[in-house]
Amino acid sequence: MLDFVNFGEAGPVKDLNLILMSRRRLLWLIIILIVLALYFPVNRLAHGGVQLSLPIDKLIPLYPPAVVPYLLADILFIVFPIWAALRVKPGEFEAYAVSILMATLLSYFVYLIFPTFVTRPAITSKDLFSKVLLIIYQTDRAYNAAPSGHTFYSVLSFLYINRWKPKYKPIWIFATLLILASALLTKQHYVLDIVCGLALGILAFAVGRFSQTKWDLKFASQSSTKIPD
Repeated sequence: MLDFVNFGEAGPVKDLNLILMSRRRLLWLIIILIVLALYFPVNRLAHGGVQLSLPIDKLIPLYPPAVVPYLLADILFIVFPIWAALRVKPGEFEAYAVSILMATLLSYFVYLIFPTFVTRPAITSKDLFSKVLLIIYQTDRAYNAAPSGHTFYSVLSFLYINRWKPKYKPIWIFATLLILASALLTKQHYVLDIVCGLALGILAFAVGRFSQTKWDLKFASQSSTKIPD
């Protein structure tokens, strides 16, 4: 299992190293969160496009309670990079940063150049889950369908957290599958959207790991100031 950054145990010199590292981590964390937030203007800009629906999509029912894991996933996608910036060792955080930035920016490019959307069903039920799902439908336009963001963010989170905390692998697998199912059961995505998201998540993970192995990246963990050991 990998070691993690401990900001609470250090001598004076190590304290300074950690402070400088934390500042660089904060900068890259802000960059990641800003890039994630660009989803909303991209969602507003997309127009036209196609639906990647298959016959199997008609067999998948609308299940409003699935909105719970769907929304929890949105929270995860914000909390996970914050946790990684605080706790993950140099090199590992850089690989994750490369992966998430690559996947997110590439997805935006696809959303704008090759727009895809979903046709959502009418929601007539008045239960709490249906009301929450209706709010999502009203605030999140039916675009940015493929690749599914919920899918590639979930896949990236799973692949990295499984690398960092492998003994909890069954939990990570269950959580990932639950999120993918929620994207289908809320009718936010089609099956092909999920497939595209899986491919992008795996590709981005491979690029992140390859970049770290090839170049030993430390751009978010080292300061240009030389500090004696």
